[in-house]
Amino acid sequence: MKRMSVMLAIVFSMFAFTHIVHAQAGSVLHVNAGYLNPNDSKGGMLIGVMLGKEIDDAVDVAFGVDFMHKTYSDQTPVATEEAAGTTIQTEEKLVDYTRTILPLKIALNVKIPAGRYFGYYINGSLSYQFLFSKEKNYDLETSESRTYKGLGWQAAGGIFYHVGSRSTLTTEVFYNSCEVTRDLEKSTKGLPVSERIDLSGLGFRLGVILDIR
Repeated sequence: MKRMSVMLAIVFSMFAFTHIVHAQAGSVLHVNAGYLNPNDSKGGMLIGVMLGKEIDDAVDVAFGVDFMHKTYSDQTPVATEEAAGTTIQTEEKLVDYTRTILPLKIALNVKIPAGRYFGYYINGSLSYQFLFSKEKNYDLETSESRTYKGLGWQAAGGIFYHVGSRSTLTTEVFYNSCEVTRDLEKSTKGLPVSERIDLSGLGFRLGVILDIR
């Protein structure tokens, strides 16, 4: 119940912030897509959106969300054989993972002009990150769904290019820092017993900033 209350409060705050920002002049919309490689999970595609308020022509404050969904398996070799000069390796699937990473964040975005149309782009954000993990053990025929959460931050740097009077392209490298945890009540035999997962890692993304005044 406490976890659900925290999630509802965060979502409500996001919608309230979105409504206030959209009603004011100087609103901007950030849309991006890229790749994140967390330490304790497989890497995958990441998409995100932020809605913010311009402080001036170079700086805006925004609230947004990222989304990453990845399915992968742990496998182990069980046999290796040679056939017609080709090595054939047989692997056994142990555990299937389906994981969704969902960071909710508030960010400060800064553009530093270096010319008429281009310049440098930096970004810093604080976040509250969720990991929803579903695991299935094929050997023991057991499965479990787990939810992790924790505070984190992101820092990014790259370049921007104005493609129109109200649109700007960005490309950046970023670092995500976060360890998510869960309250462990009981474990299921044969499944990984983990209370803490490190989602920290490097990534890159391409984006567009739209002036929606």
